[in-house]
Amino acid sequence: TEPPSNCINCLIVVDVPGVVNLNTNLNLSNNSKLVIGGTNTTVLSINNSGSTDFANAYNIILANDGTNSTMLLSNPNAILNANNAGDYDGVLTSFVTSGVTTYFKQMGNAPSGFIGNTVGSSAAPSYGKTAFGAVSLNSTGTLPILLSDFVAVLKDGATALSWTTRMEANGDHFSVERSTDAGSHWSTIGVVAAHGNSSTPLNYNFSDAKAPAGTSQYRLQLVDKDGKFAYSDIKVVRNGMISSVSVFPNPARDYVNVTVNGSAIVRLLSQSGQTLQEKSVTSAGSTTISLPVSSYPQGNYLIVAIGPDGSTQVSKLLISK
Repeated sequence: TEPPSNCINCLIVVDVPGVVNLNTNLNLSNNSKLVIGGTNTTVLSINNSGSTDFANAYNIILANDGTNSTMLLSNPNAILNANNAGDYDGVLTSFVTSGVTTYFKQMGNAPSGFIGNTVGSSAAPSYGKTAFGAVSLNSTGTLPILLSDFVAVLKDGATALSWTTRMEANGDHFSVERSTDAGSHWSTIGVVAAHGNSSTPLNYNFSDAKAPAGTSQYRLQLVDKDGKFAYSDIKVVRNGMISSVSVFPNPARDYVNVTVNGSAIVRLLSQSGQTLQEKSVTSAGSTTISLPVSSYPQGNYLIVAIGPDGSTQVSKLLISK
């Protein structure tokens, strides 16, 4: 028999040989559990409903209601196939924020984020289109913050971190964490408040002004207002091969001097990123090189020093006439 569309504290087991086609909207809440497979080779197929809303689509929605509703592919013979799923089809997590339901797609095709029935993120879902057992998807496994970009760059002895969220629902803050022992231990070096709710890209930044010498790893802990959290990818910054870079005079008219401690490649770049000059420095100590700049138009430029280990320091240069 088919389960009710709104399944509260349900246990649903689909253990039959062959392909079972999902042809309904199934909302699982209050510790409900959907089990695919068992003694048989069962394939759950989610195809294109052609729907433009969730109520009439072919989907399994795991409600993030403070409990832990799950979907389980119970053994290696259990398969979920959502290759042909439509925009509103697939396996999703739902969150209710200020009376508005936000959906994050775990499996299926893009788009992956919705506020109500409106697309908020056109990115791919978290876990792709196909899953083979044994795999468990749950209502707490997807944090309602979609991170599209995270960058860590060494600039003038400090680590500049920047990141962008594609979409936020119920977001509280980002904890910036650093490790200096290859990830064995992490320490929180700063906290940045999240916007909270947004369906448009938002940019954030943080500066680690006391970046330690050597190799450091950075990650973000994404925390929502309910205390749930997830981690970003880890970014590596190496500080030490280039101990310091100084640029003078600044503004410059005819020449600019660049002093580097350690071996490095020094480049003068335009604001568009074009390399205008490049010189190599091979020394364990302090070396100063001069770059002629009188032929360049007045404006802003960049001096980039790249160490043998790939570490980079960027300095701004103003050329005046």
